[in-house]
Amino acid sequence: MHPGFVRAPELLPTPKAADLPAERLSGKRCVWCGRAATDDLSARVSVVKGELLRWEPRSCLPCLRREAKRVYNIHITVCARCTHRDYCLDSKALYELGFPQ
Repeated sequence: MHPGFVRAPELLPTPKAADLPAERLSGKRCVWCGRAATDDLSARVSVVKGELLRWEPRSCLPCLRREAKRVYNIHITVCARCTHRDYCLDSKALYELGFPQ
Protein backbone atom coordinates (compact mmCIF):
# COMPACT_ATOMS: atom_id res chain seq x y z
CA MET A 1 0.00 0.00 0.00
CA HIS A 2 1.42 3.39 -0.92
CA PRO A 3 0.93 6.59 1.10
CA GLY A 4 -2.39 8.22 0.41
CA PHE A 5 -4.16 4.97 -0.43
CA VAL A 6 -7.42 4.34 1.43
CA ARG A 7 -9.29 1.04 1.26
CA ALA A 8 -12.92 2.10 1.66
CA PRO A 9 -14.29 -1.20 3.07
CA GLU A 10 -12.00 -0.72 6.08
CA LEU A 11 -13.88 2.49 6.90
CA LEU A 12 -17.26 0.79 7.19
CA PRO A 13 -18.60 -0.06 10.64
CA THR A 14 -19.95 -3.56 11.06
CA PRO A 15 -22.61 -4.97 13.38
CA LYS A 16 -21.37 -6.07 16.80
CA ALA A 17 -19.51 -9.36 16.42
CA ALA A 18 -21.08 -10.73 19.61
CA ASP A 19 -24.55 -10.34 18.06
CA LEU A 20 -23.79 -12.14 14.79
CA PRO A 21 -24.69 -15.72 13.87
CA ALA A 22 -21.70 -18.01 13.22
CA GLU A 23 -21.98 -17.87 9.40
CA ARG A 24 -21.82 -14.07 9.40
CA LEU A 25 -18.99 -14.05 11.92
CA SER A 26 -16.99 -16.56 9.86
CA GLY A 27 -17.29 -14.52 6.65
CA LYS A 28 -19.41 -17.07 4.81
CA ARG A 29 -22.40 -14.72 4.85
CA CYS A 30 -22.81 -10.96 4.57
CA VAL A 31 -22.49 -9.30 7.98
CA TRP A 32 -25.51 -7.09 7.25
CA CYS A 33 -28.10 -9.22 5.43
CA GLY A 34 -26.92 -12.84 5.60
CA ARG A 35 -26.70 -13.42 1.83
CA ALA A 36 -23.64 -15.09 0.32
CA ALA A 37 -20.59 -12.89 0.96
CA THR A 38 -18.45 -11.73 -1.94
CA ASP A 39 -16.35 -8.82 -0.62
CA ASP A 40 -13.79 -8.56 2.20
CA LEU A 41 -14.19 -5.71 4.68
CA SER A 42 -10.81 -6.22 6.43
CA ALA A 43 -9.89 -7.95 9.65
CA ARG A 44 -11.46 -6.68 12.86
CA VAL A 45 -10.87 -7.35 16.53
CA SER A 46 -13.87 -7.63 18.85
CA VAL A 47 -14.79 -9.05 22.23
CA VAL A 48 -17.07 -12.07 21.89
CA LYS A 49 -18.19 -13.99 24.98
CA GLY A 50 -15.52 -12.27 27.07
CA GLU A 51 -12.65 -13.16 24.74
CA LEU A 52 -10.76 -11.09 22.19
CA LEU A 53 -11.53 -12.42 18.71
CA ARG A 54 -9.91 -11.57 15.38
CA TRP A 55 -12.48 -12.00 12.63
CA GLU A 56 -12.74 -11.18 8.94
CA PRO A 57 -16.16 -9.81 8.06
CA ARG A 58 -17.41 -10.02 4.50
CA SER A 59 -20.30 -8.48 2.63
CA CYS A 60 -22.46 -8.92 -0.43
CA LEU A 61 -22.01 -6.19 -3.06
CA PRO A 62 -25.44 -4.51 -2.57
CA CYS A 63 -24.86 -4.11 1.19
CA LEU A 64 -21.26 -2.98 0.63
CA ARG A 65 -22.42 -0.22 -1.74
CA ARG A 66 -25.34 0.78 0.50
CA GLU A 67 -23.11 1.09 3.57
CA ALA A 68 -20.44 3.02 1.63
CA LYS A 69 -23.11 5.52 0.51
CA ARG A 70 -24.45 5.83 4.04
CA VAL A 71 -21.01 6.40 5.59
CA TYR A 72 -20.00 8.80 2.79
CA ASN A 73 -23.12 10.91 3.35
CA ILE A 74 -22.33 11.15 7.06
CA HIS A 75 -18.62 11.72 6.52
CA ILE A 76 -18.96 14.73 4.22
CA THR A 77 -21.05 16.54 6.83
CA VAL A 78 -18.55 16.16 9.69
CA CYS A 79 -15.07 16.03 8.12
CA ALA A 80 -13.32 19.41 8.35
CA ARG A 81 -11.91 19.12 4.83
CA CYS A 82 -15.05 17.76 3.23
CA THR A 83 -17.37 20.41 4.68
CA HIS A 84 -15.23 22.97 2.81
CA ARG A 85 -15.46 20.96 -0.42
CA ASP A 86 -11.78 19.99 -0.25
CA TYR A 87 -12.66 16.28 -0.23
CA CYS A 88 -10.27 14.04 1.72
CA LEU A 89 -8.97 10.63 0.65
CA ASP A 90 -11.49 8.84 2.87
CA SER A 91 -14.45 10.57 1.23
CA LYS A 92 -13.08 9.92 -2.26
CA ALA A 93 -12.63 6.22 -1.51
CA LEU A 94 -16.11 5.92 0.00
CA TYR A 95 -17.63 7.76 -2.97
CA GLU A 96 -15.94 5.48 -5.50
CA LEU A 97 -17.23 2.42 -3.65
CA GLY A 98 -20.76 3.68 -3.06
CA PHE A 99 -21.34 5.44 -6.35
CA PRO A 100 -19.52 3.41 -9.02
CA GLN A 101 -19.36 4.88 -12.51
